[in-house]
Amino acid sequence: MKYFTFLALMAFSLSAFSQSGLKGEIKNETNGPMAGASVYIEELQKGTTTNFDGLYKLQEIPPGNWRVAVKMLGYQTIEQMIEVKPDSLTTYNVNLQETYGSLDEVVISASRNPEYLSEIPASVTVVNSEKLREFTKISSNINEILAYTVPGLAVSTGTFSNWGQTLRGRSLLVMVDGIPQSTPLRNGQLGIKSINPNDISRVEVIKGATSIFGNGGNGGFINYITKNPTTSENLSGTTNIWGTSQLSSTEDALGYGVYQSFSGQLNKLSYYVSGSIEHTGNKYDAEGTPLLPTYGFDNTDIYSTYGKLEYLLSSNQKITMNGNLYKSLQDSPFIPVLANIQVFNEEGDYSLEPGYGIEGSIPGQKPTGSELVNGRLKYNLNNIFSGTTDFETDLYYSKAKSIFFYSDKFEGGGQSVINSEKYGLRPNFNTQFSPSGDMNISLIYGLDLLRDKTNQGLLDGRLWVPNIELMGVAPYLQTTLKLDKKWTLKAGLRYDDLKMDIANYNTLPYSPKGDGNFNPSVSVQGGELAFDNLAFNMGVRYIEHQEFIPYISYSQGFSIADLGSILRSARAESIDNIQLEPAVTNNYEFGFISKFNNLRLEAVGYYSTSNLGTGVVFSDELNSFIPSEQPQKIFGGEVAIDYALPSNKLLIGTSYSYVEGLKNPNDDENNLSYVGGDVISAPKLTAYVTWKPTEQFNTSLNVMSLGDRNRFSPFQDGEGNYAFRHTEFPVNGYTLVNLTATYQIKSNIDVFLGINNLLNEYYLPARSQWAAPLRSFTTAGEGANARLGVTYNF
Repeated sequence: MKYFTFLALMAFSLSAFSQSGLKGEIKNETNGPMAGASVYIEELQKGTTTNFDGLYKLQEIPPGNWRVAVKMLGYQTIEQMIEVKPDSLTTYNVNLQETYGSLDEVVISASRNPEYLSEIPASVTVVNSEKLREFTKISSNINEILAYTVPGLAVSTGTFSNWGQTLRGRSLLVMVDGIPQSTPLRNGQLGIKSINPNDISRVEVIKGATSIFGNGGNGGFINYITKNPTTSENLSGTTNIWGTSQLSSTEDALGYGVYQSFSGQLNKLSYYVSGSIEHTGNKYDAEGTPLLPTYGFDNTDIYSTYGKLEYLLSSNQKITMNGNLYKSLQDSPFIPVLANIQVFNEEGDYSLEPGYGIEGSIPGQKPTGSELVNGRLKYNLNNIFSGTTDFETDLYYSKAKSIFFYSDKFEGGGQSVINSEKYGLRPNFNTQFSPSGDMNISLIYGLDLLRDKTNQGLLDGRLWVPNIELMGVAPYLQTTLKLDKKWTLKAGLRYDDLKMDIANYNTLPYSPKGDGNFNPSVSVQGGELAFDNLAFNMGVRYIEHQEFIPYISYSQGFSIADLGSILRSARAESIDNIQLEPAVTNNYEFGFISKFNNLRLEAVGYYSTSNLGTGVVFSDELNSFIPSEQPQKIFGGEVAIDYALPSNKLLIGTSYSYVEGLKNPNDDENNLSYVGGDVISAPKLTAYVTWKPTEQFNTSLNVMSLGDRNRFSPFQDGEGNYAFRHTEFPVNGYTLVNLTATYQIKSNIDVFLGINNLLNEYYLPARSQWAAPLRSFTTAGEGANARLGVTYNF
């Protein structure tokens, strides 16, 4: 009987113990459910995450007082002592507030799975929603926003194109919610501008070669994470109206824009939809001269729509459908007058007069610009396989059409257009388990399937780049090991199997220099090209002390050279005779993050090598573009410092980026020369000050200063004249200052003012200088211009 009583008491005590715990709901500031929030008790090494309804349950917690931490991507961490009562589930509900500063630890999706920034052994920049809201008061140009906020990213070109806006001297991959926007089969260099910045929740920039997402990411990738429904109300929204104007004495410079969003929740269905219209007026430099209209922003209509629907099938299942349209059309009243360049001597003394616009029209020219459409259907199933695994898969579609300016480089003249259409399927698993109390292992594995159809023709029907159809299959595995709360070790691999089917075609007579010397048309027999590549990455970060969180990493990336540029200049009569191989990049880097109360310091140094150049170069001898066959060595470093006063009324920060690149012939690795400006950016310094003296008023000052880069000597052409080669022209630095100010009239109404190029600096953007030998890309930068608007939230 004693034994029976003892066993009964033990069973009762165990039952009581198992019933002790926490439950509750995690919401945001607008009472919307927060799915995926972490609830963790560090002393017990126990935790859980909220489901799609924002609910959680943490059982088998011994009675007593425990410090409970609640964390979520982009939100302030909350830690509080909670008394867990015996034989019951204690209710603990939390409303999280969005993180506006850059000093707090942020979770990002660098490996297709949420992680803490300080635990990732790589260099990552996150541009949060507050930073995006600040810069959209100045400009809708996401290229400029990222140039100010992302160390290592080259400065904006001052035009619609992002040719030359590289990341650490390498090509980059642009994505919207993981959907590739770049067109690597015929790279039109327009991918960065693919979505309205008002529809972006945050931007994640992962730097250095990466084997996570495959072709095109030699320098890293930019992923735009779109906004989610964030309210439990049936209807809420934001109205944003603004006007723009040049501040110099100019005509017809007025522009306007309207943005409207709606968000809400109807039972298990949540939605977010938006639309915008923007029109720009004439654009002028600091001296009042119309800017060169080629790739310009003047007299441009920009339309965008975005929508996201989320439906909860159950507490662990969700379907998401989202998509966006971004369309930009420039119909300028100006025609281009090309730049004028003179090189006087072998020392490289020169004069450079930028191109500009004069009133006029080109018969038959149609508006230039891009149209991009993205669509995605995503399914999430969490806590399968005994709660160890989350599964997601998405089916996506992307279509891009880019119409370029009229060019007399075609025989008879014409406008070219790039057409790209992509389909993809991506099943992905994330499995986590803990072999012991001080070890946690995460496995991320899946498959990327891609079909990409691309061509480039002229609007009159002539085909310039033949129809290319790519089929890609890429399995991948990423592993993360967290050991003893001190170390994070990450390793992964990805295998890409790519096959490209190329149709028969005839090359077009074309004069790359615009000198009337047209290359002859060649009939090329199509066929199949195949590539495969195994990429590997590994890294380790020491995370015990926040005062010094170092990491070291090695990663690989690969890309196919701009295939379309090569095919359209082909001289061989068969695809089989065109020798192509992927450019494989090896990236080594060391960096650290240090956090001291309100101060955050980050520094990184890197070195990367590639068997080939990661693009194409112009051959004066062949009068055409050819693959860059010279191996490259690129190295550099970045430093970023951010400081917030304890009251958060003053935020200050600065960053410095330096990159340099060398190339050499295949047969002589000691014969080094500098890489051109289309790849290597001049040094970049940025700084900002944000001041919020009252709850109603805040203002920010942003500065970007570009240094000089003069690495090249002129040569003598066939006529004995001195000239600089394609992309090898000196760059002289400049400094730009921007100002924003916001005043809150009511709790839901703000008025704002943004002034771009506050000091009305006359300057030539970096690309206008290093691309000067082409003459058609050299324009002055825009003079001082302002944006005045109002925001209404309901």
